[in-house]
Order: sequence, then C-alpha cells, then structure tokens
Amino acid sequence: MPFRIVAIPTEVAEAVRATLRAPVYGFPAYAELATDAAPCRHCLRVFAVGKDRRILFTYDRFAGVESLPQPGPIYVHADPCTRHAEDAGFPEDLRRGPRTVEGYTRGRRLMAQEYVADGKFEPAIEKLFARSDIDYLQVNSTTAGCFTLRIERAPAP
Repeated sequence: MPFRIVAIPTEVAEAVRATLRAPVYGFPAYAELATDAAPCRHCLRVFAVGKDRRILFTYDRFAGVESLPQPGPIYVHADPCTRHAEDAGFPEDLRRGPRTVEGYTRGRRLMAQEYVADGKFEPAIEKLFARSDIDYLQVNSTTAGCFTLRIERAPAP
C-alpha cells in the first residue's frame, strides 16, 4: 500500500528559526548543541551529537489534521534543512531506534498501535492501514514518547 511520510511544514521550521518562538503558541524555543541522536522533525535525519545545533520548541502533533491540539516538544535543525520528501519512503535514520506507530481515526481517537524495534516499519504500516477504521498514522519515539512524523495513505500509482 502506498503511503506518504509527512514531516512538519517548512513554514513551521522557518518560523521557529526566525523567531525562536513556538509558532501558534508563542512559547520561547531553546537552541542547543545536540546531545543525543534525536531526529529533526523537518528533514527527519538524526542530529550529529556535539556538531549540529538544534532548536527545541512546542508543536501540535495534530496540526492540520484535528481541531483539538496536543502540543508537545520537538526538535528542528537550527540551520535550514530540506524537508523530507513525502514520497521518499520511511526515513532511513529513523530505523535505528524503537518507535511506536499509532493508528488514528478522525476525532483523534487511537485505534491501534504497533511497536517496531527492528527497523522494519513497512509491515506495521501496511497492517495498520489495512484497517478501515484508521485514517492516518503517527510515529513516536518509544522511549521518549515524542512525536516524530505522520503517515498518510497515498493514491495508488
């Protein structure tokens, strides 16, 4: 089943870099040198520890999908980066650590979840999207619980 990987919008990453404020919320953002290999939520590559500067800010993981927000912390590169292409498949950098793939129906209702520790996300994505009651998926860090990306069904080629 074809799917699209949806990273945070470029406009959000650019706004937080320009203002050091969380878009929508206005909370201060925090810039630091990366201390772990967490992923940027825009390019979906992990940060180079001790080399990359990153910005921590508040983001609504349901932005553009649901009206009721659920804000939480995410990172982006402090320097501009290219947004992960929606048709580029599951990001290779994110196959390294355990992640939870959550299946939601409209109304932000969690219907099912799959834990992936072996880097093989496609079977979990296919299993969840085989359910008619699941509209979209979200991928989170299993250890930290932080939002990483959204996955949507793509039209068949």
